[in-house]
Amino acid sequence: MGEDLYTDVLALDEAIYVSKKKYRIDVKDTIVLIDNIILPYIEILSLGNMEYLRAREYILKYNLKPSDALHMAVIDNYNLQAIATEDSDYDRTHVKRIWVR
Repeated sequence: MGEDLYTDVLALDEAIYVSKKKYRIDVKDTIVLIDNIILPYIEILSLGNMEYLRAREYILKYNLKPSDALHMAVIDNYNLQAIATEDSDYDRTHVKRIWVR
């Protein structure tokens, strides 16, 4: 690949939820995909107090949902480059959004 890939546990939670609600994929299938295809290649970054402190700023500054602000805080606190997401709310922030349609 050439690039390091990261996520946080909240993103995994959202992937399970969205795959079921939006795409009607069985939860077991999503968990198998995450465990066998995604996690071997991605480092899970921690969410903690520092992410909360930065996220609360982003909630107010960018009018983001708390979970989106937490993802942004992880990106900034770990000095990452971009986010891969279909969520266009990130387009109004300083974070680069990558999404292939």
